[in-house]
Amino acid sequence: MVLTLHRIFTWLVLAIGLVHTAGTFVFFGKLSEAAIWFAGAGLGAIFVAFLNMALWSRGLPARSRRLSAVSNVVFGLWLGAGFAATPAVPSAVVLGIGLAMVVSGLMLLRSGQFEPMQFGRGLE
Repeated sequence: MVLTLHRIFTWLVLAIGLVHTAGTFVFFGKLSEAAIWFAGAGLGAIFVAFLNMALWSRGLPARSRRLSAVSNVVFGLWLGAGFAATPAVPSAVVLGIGLAMVVSGLMLLRSGQFEPMQFGRGLE
């Protein structure tokens, strides 16, 4: 159940990141410092979604799981700061989806349903 919810929210964060990045020139019309920061925020969401997708792999090293947990916590704080800066309905929706991905990802990590990586074995 947690894995299914995590997958849904991770795909939503990826979609939001793609739309955010692609919408940069729609909202800004030209390359500017603000446009670069706006696009970077979308790219950050894409990157965190990719890190969360890695959690779905069997045999993920413990260090990678810890890095994913840290990135989730930082992403959650970043979303909270973004909402505090722009408390609007779209920001609240993104905050809710993002925090759902973060919480479900941390729950997935805590569940311990991962197999330890064994060297010398092929990728299955």
